[in-house]
Amino acid sequence: MGSASTITSTDLDTTRSRPLRREAAIGAVAAAAANAAVWAAGRAADVSFLVTPLFGKAATQVGIVPVVLTTLIAFAVGMGLFALAARRSDRWARTVLAAGVLFAVVSTGGPLSTAEDTATGVLLATMHLLTGAAFAITASRARR
Repeated sequence: MGSASTITSTDLDTTRSRPLRREAAIGAVAAAAANAAVWAAGRAADVSFLVTPLFGKAATQVGIVPVVLTTLIAFAVGMGLFALAARRSDRWARTVLAAGVLFAVVSTGGPLSTAEDTATGVLLATMHLLTGAAFAITASRARR
């Protein structure tokens, strides 16, 4: 009279999503920390971080809080889309991973075109690329 344990698909999804959540949290914190370090180094080098929105009024300074929050939000959206795609198929997961990297590269045009000075544009664009790289590494690790 032994009892057999059964594993349901819900159990598999739960155990698989825990590592994904853990990987996503580590990746998000790493990306936010890297971007905060870039911002801090820029401020130490007296970079203005002033941007003029395309349809905005006056130049605004990009602070540490928007840098960290935007990084975390963008990373969470990317990983959420990746998690949904990974549930569908490996092909969809690869597609979302590639789209996320492409989005990071294309989005560098925003800070490069709205920055008040070259250093600001380069550092903000670097933050976009750092976030994209962290997403690519995290999503790749989660696919294993």
